[in-house]
Amino acid sequence: MTFDAREFREALGAFATGVTVITTREGETDELIGMTASSFNSVSIDPPLILWSVTKDAYSSTVFETAAFFNVHILTSSQIHLSNKFAEAGGDKFSSVEYTLDENGIPKIANVAVRLDCRQWAVYDGGDHSIIVGEVMSLARTKADGLVFSNGSYASAYPLPTPSDNKAASKASNENQATRFSPLEDLLLYNLSRSYRQLSVPFHAAVRTSGLSIPEWRVLASLHGKATHTLEKLASQTFIEQFALVDTLAALRDNGLCEFTQEGKQPEWLVTGTQSGHERVQHLFDLGAAMEKEALAGAGEESVVELTQLLRQITDNTKPVA
Repeated sequence: MTFDAREFREALGAFATGVTVITTREGETDELIGMTASSFNSVSIDPPLILWSVTKDAYSSTVFETAAFFNVHILTSSQIHLSNKFAEAGGDKFSSVEYTLDENGIPKIANVAVRLDCRQWAVYDGGDHSIIVGEVMSLARTKADGLVFSNGSYASAYPLPTPSDNKAASKASNENQATRFSPLEDLLLYNLSRSYRQLSVPFHAAVRTSGLSIPEWRVLASLHGKATHTLEKLASQTFIEQFALVDTLAALRDNGLCEFTQEGKQPEWLVTGTQSGHERVQHLFDLGAAMEKEALAGAGEESVVELTQLLRQITDNTKPVA
C-alpha cells in the first residue's frame, strides 16, 4: 500500500455521514449497551434492511454480534452531547439520558431524528470490524435535522440551491417586487445564517483550492502568529472533536506546520504554530479581510465596530453547542 492507516481515515473523512447511536441489552447480565456509530447505511427496501459495523476491539462488539434485537437512533443536529457520551469507553452511558425500554427490553432514546427498531438479520466478517445487518421491524421519525460528521467535525446538513432553484427564485423575485419582503427577512437568525453562507461558501472553496481541508484551515488559523493552545482549547476553537483533531495535527506536524510539546506534572499536550504554518494561511487571512471589506461596502467604520460588538454579545448571551 502507498498509504498508512491515518491517511486512509482522513480520506474516508471526506465522505460525510450521519451519526447514530446503537442500543441493545446484554443477554445474561441485562446490562444496557449503547455506542456511537457513523458506519450506518441502508441495504434493502424489500425486505427493509440496514447495516452498520462495530470494531472487533470494542467492549460491546460480542454483545452486538450476538444480540437478537437492537435499535438504531439517528441523532439530531442538537444532540452532539449524545454522540460524545456514547462514544466514550466505559461508564454508565445511559445516566442522564432520556429513554424507555421497548417490548424486547432494548433502550429507545427520546427525541432523536429517526429510530429504527431492528432484529438481527446477519453478521459478516469485515476485517477489523463486524458488519451487522438488521431487519427493521418498526420506526419512528421527526422532522428534525440530522447530525452530520465530516472531515473530523460535526455539521448540520443544509440544502444547496441548484441552477434551477436560482432561476425559479429570480423569476419569483421579478414577479413579486412589490411584495417580496416577509417577516422572515426581519428575523435575525435568518439574516445571520444567510450572510454566513454567502460568505463562507466561496471562502471555503478558496481554502480547498489552496490544498487545505476546512479542519486544517481552522487549526492553522487558530495557531496563526505561532500561537500555543492546549488540545482541549484548540478543539473548542476549531469545532473539531479531540479524537479527530489528533490525526489532523499529526498530518500538519509531519508537514512542519505545527509542533507538539508536553508540560506539567500530568503532561498536557500543547500545540504551537510554526512560521511555515503562519505563512501557509496568510493569503487566506488576506482573502478573508478582502471579502469582509467588500461585504461591508457602504458601512461606516463605527457601524462595523458596532456589528462586531453585537456579534460578540450574541456569543456571550447564548450557550456554546456541546
